[in-house]
Amino acid sequence: MKKVSVLILDDIGAEAITAWTRDEVLGPILQQRIEKLPTVYTSNLKIDELERHFAFTKNERESNYRNAARIMERIEPFVEYCEVNGRNRWHERK
Repeated sequence: MKKVSVLILDDIGAEAITAWTRDEVLGPILQQRIEKLPTVYTSNLKIDELERHFAFTKNERESNYRNAARIMERIEPFVEYCEVNGRNRWHERK
């Protein structure tokens, strides 16, 4: 994931993230990619909500905004926002 030509992280923020996944997996991947390789993120969360998601991992007893901020420093400065509105097509597949 560190070296693929384009990385797409679909629905980031929907996962149940652990501190290890945030700090030892996602952080190093994003660190390697910043300013070098394009990364596309899709999410239902706004940027501040995404930071809060990274701060409250499922295995930490307290919030960790410091480590969440490290992840956001590797995302926020490098994104262009493109809001997509409309109905969720998932619910129409009955």
